[in-house]
Order: sequence, then structure tokens, then C-alpha cells
Amino acid sequence: MKGSRKEVFDYIYKKADEVGYMGLDSSASGKFQDSLEIDPELRIIAGEHLSRNYIKDTVLNNYSKKQRYINEDDVLEVFFESDDIIVIGSKKDLENGLFQIEYKGQKFESTSSSINEWQTVIKRFGLRIQGDIRFAFLTCGGVQRTIEEINKTKKILNSYGIETFVVKPTDIKVSIKDYTKTTSSKIGKTEVNRIYKNFVLLAGISGTGKTRFVRDQVKATGSLSENYCLTAVRPDWHEPSDLLGYTSRLSGNPEYVMTDVMNFIVKAWRHLIDNGLNVEALEVEGFGERLAITGERKMLDSLLPYWLCLDEMNLAPVEQYFADYLSVIETREWQWIGENFTYISDPLLKASTINEVANTEELRLALGLMDKQYEDIWLLMCKYGLGIPFNLIVAGTVNMDETTYGFSRKVIDRALTFDFGKFFPNDYANFFISKTYHKTLSFSIWSHANQNELTDTIDSDGKLSIEFLNSVNRVLEDTPFQLAFRALNELLLAVISQKPKDPITLKAVWDDFLMCKVLPRIEGDYDKLGSTPSLLEQLLVVLHTQFSEFWNEIDECREVRPDLHRENCDGSVHLITCRSKVKLEWMQNRLSTSGFTSFWP
Repeated sequence: MKGSRKEVFDYIYKKADEVGYMGLDSSASGKFQDSLEIDPELRIIAGEHLSRNYIKDTVLNNYSKKQRYINEDDVLEVFFESDDIIVIGSKKDLENGLFQIEYKGQKFESTSSSINEWQTVIKRFGLRIQGDIRFAFLTCGGVQRTIEEINKTKKILNSYGIETFVVKPTDIKVSIKDYTKTTSSKIGKTEVNRIYKNFVLLAGISGTGKTRFVRDQVKATGSLSENYCLTAVRPDWHEPSDLLGYTSRLSGNPEYVMTDVMNFIVKAWRHLIDNGLNVEALEVEGFGERLAITGERKMLDSLLPYWLCLDEMNLAPVEQYFADYLSVIETREWQWIGENFTYISDPLLKASTINEVANTEELRLALGLMDKQYEDIWLLMCKYGLGIPFNLIVAGTVNMDETTYGFSRKVIDRALTFDFGKFFPNDYANFFISKTYHKTLSFSIWSHANQNELTDTIDSDGKLSIEFLNSVNRVLEDTPFQLAFRALNELLLAVISQKPKDPITLKAVWDDFLMCKVLPRIEGDYDKLGSTPSLLEQLLVVLHTQFSEFWNEIDECREVRPDLHRENCDGSVHLITCRSKVKLEWMQNRLSTSGFTSFWP
């Protein structure tokens, strides 16, 4: 080439800008390259005829790379705290979209790519939620994309847990400090509180924020588009098919009618498979050959809890439409050997049901299991059925009024009941700026209390908790409310999940256990509860002794108990009054004034 290389490149770049080269389809791109090959002005500048290969592979490829290119200044331009942010990676790293940014000692995985190559970003990050906070810097290059295109791309990336910022031109500046605050509780980032039952009842009057609480839990660990399903319970639900689907023969051939809930359950299964857990058929002692999930404890830290929110759960009789789930949830079994686990569950969707449909491939497609990586699990499900994935949490919001149904002890015994107004009270003074925040909850990883799990608690052999429950059960003896082995197992699991290190925290666990598992069972009139003294008054006497450290905290200004479900925004322990004392006194006052009482407002 006889002419200046820079002049040649500048001329072709100018022409590419004029035609909007980055937005051309393959046909238009080919015609543009043809025109350059015979362009007389370009021949004069170059001093010779330029081959099509040189124009395409050398000049235009370099032009495309420059349009996609993101540099360090582009990254820093996005944030207010640019002086405190370091971009880690070479010019080539940035160009290839693989680099990190560091902010006050924290390193965040990042990527950059052209807005019209968002598929590349997704491939780089993959489907797994793991590692530290991640950003995608999407560059518009020389082509201004429409707001619709940009928003669509951002929505897709956000569904994978990836925060996106559009640079060159940039969006409004953002604060990385604020972003790290709101995402500091991501799974794998900070410790989460593992609940000991994956079925939660959030009870309280309308408008207290029960559904919002579930949404906030989801946002703390994932995204509403990934690990959240809201299902409004209908008053006409009277059998499980409304929730889990059913086999229809209206077409002449048996077909399985899917529901959003069943699709969400399978989505939770896919998450476990995508994150490398083993799903296999195992001979489990005492159970025979079963479909089992196996893995190591450390693998559980990066898994998302999948929240199924049944809104207004008691608009229909729970014992009817939720019967299958209530039965199967009790078959969930964790077996731990050191740091390795095996998990099994009876099937919600039985193998016989799967195999009786006329077209199993249609059912496989409806379940979202058509991809090759799910082929093995599909074959196993055809043989053993589809059980409850251990990362599924069912949260039912309930209001107790004349339009709703009550709960039998079968339901209450299988759930954690949160009197929402007591555990998460609405304080009008904190409407604009809250002084506390909810701790992040995640799925249970136990089914039976193991003494080894108690060793790092103050109740290392479980004897303190056993004696406490015995003192409560002596009051409940010979009543319908007497506690059995399930209650003891779950009390010990509560201790294991909270890991109390001092007496007052251990007793806070007991106090919450009474509120979640014992007091919701108690209801009746004077004939059932007695009157001189009533069963409630007898419990108050026992608990006065057990909870002496924080029983009279208001009158004597003594230290109150720690809140295990909320923390102050400054990181300090949030202190509250004894929950069971306040509730029992309220229930006793209701019994005295109306002749009947229950846990429910």
C-alpha cells in the first residue's frame, strides 16, 4: 500500500460511520464492502487497489473492535466514587470484557460487551449465581440503540442476577457504595439464617407487609424473576389439582395440565442441577432405591432459596388443596456424613402419573427439561417421580377474619407460624427511614436434630432445651395441646439454626419457638383451658421462671432479649421484649373478657 495507512483507515472509518456499519445486516454489510473495493477515492488515497479481504479482515474488523471497546475511563465514569475505584485488568482485558473493579478492598467481577452482543455477556457469566457482586457494562459503541433495546437487554441480564450499567453514553451516575449496601446479603456474600422448616405462615392483619417481606427476602438473595413465584389462592380451591396440576382426558388421550406452581417447583430443581449437585438413584438404608440429591456442605452456600408465596392462603381450606404437599413435606430426609449430605423426598408428581400421559415429551417440554443437561434427571423422574426440592420455601400469607378458614393442628405442626405484627412490627415513626432490617432467611438443611450439630452452641448436648420443653409440656399434659417428639426435634433444630452462644440468646430461641410452634396450637373456652388458674396462666408461671433474665425488663429496666430476626441498621443487636409473655397475657385477657381465646388476632 503506497498511501498512508492512517489515511486509509480514517477514510474507511468515516464511510462506516456514514452508513451505520455496526447496525448493518450481513447482506448490507457485504454490499458496503463491495462499494469500498471499487471506491475511486479510496484507491487514490491508498495508491493501489485494496483487496476485499484486507478491507474486511483488517480495517473493518478493527473498526468493529473500536466500537465495542470500553476503556478504564468509561468504567469510572459510571460511578460517583470514581476516585475510590480501581479497574483491574489490561487494555486487552477490557476489550475482551473480562476484568474486575476494586472498591475499598472489595473486588467485583465485571464484564463489558456491545449492547448488541448481550448473549456474550450471559455466556461469560453463565447461569450460576456464585462469586462476588457482578456488573455488566454494556457499551453502545458507534450505534445509538433504542431505549427499548437497552431495557430489554438489562431485563434479561437482571434476571440472571447481573446488575447492568450502560456506558458510552452512560446512564445517570450511580453509587457503588449504595449498591453494595443493598446487595450485601447475597447468598455466598454474607451469612444467612437457615430456617428449620421450609413451610412458613405469615399471619397478621392486612397491610402489615407480609407479601412484601417475602419479596424483600427474594431480592436479598436473587431476583423476583428467578426465585420467586406469587400465587393468589382462590376461594374455590378444594383439592390439590388446583395447585399441582392434574391429568386430563378431555382430548381422548391422557394429558397433564400444568400449573405455575408445578413449573416453579421444577425451576427450583433445575437450579440445583445447574449448580452441580448430583441427582441420582441411590439405595438409601431404610427407604430402598430412591431419587436422591447428594453433595458437599460448601455447595449449599451458593444456592438460592426459591420462594413460593401463596397469597391469602386461608381463603380456601388449606387441609384440602394443600393436602398432598402437607403429606410429602414430612417425608423430606437429610442424611449427613461429615460434610457430605444425601437428601430424599417422596414424589409430589408420581412416576405413574408421568408415564400415563400419552406424550411424555410434551410433558417434559412443559416442565422445562428439554435441554440435554436435564436428560438424565428426566429419565430418573420418569422412574421415581418428582419430589420437593430442598431449596423450595413455601410462605403462606394469612389473615384471620370472617372471610377465611382456620388452621388445624396438622397444618400448624408442619409450619413455622410468624405472628407478623410481633416479629416484624410496623413502626410509623420509621416509615421513611427504617432503623432495623430483616435478616436474610434461607432454606433448611436438616430434617432430624443431630447432637454433633449442637456442639458449637451453649446447649452442646441439648439437655437445657429438653428440660425447658419438659417444663412446658407438664402444663400441657392431658390436653389436646401436648407436645410430642416432633416438637422436641424442631426445638433442637431451632437451636442448631441460631447457634446461641450465651444463655440469653438460647432463651430467645425458646421464646421464638413458643411463638412459632406452641402457642398457635392453643385455643378454646373455659371448658377446654380451665379457669382457676387457666392453662395460659400456668404457662405464664413456668415461663416467668425460665425467662427470668428478660421477663420483667420493662418494670425493672433490665437487659431485654435479642431479636433473632432483625438487626439495627448500624449493625448492633436489636433488643425487644419477651414475645411469649406479651402474647400469653393478650390471650388470657381475651379469654377473660369473651370466654374464648386463640393465638390468632
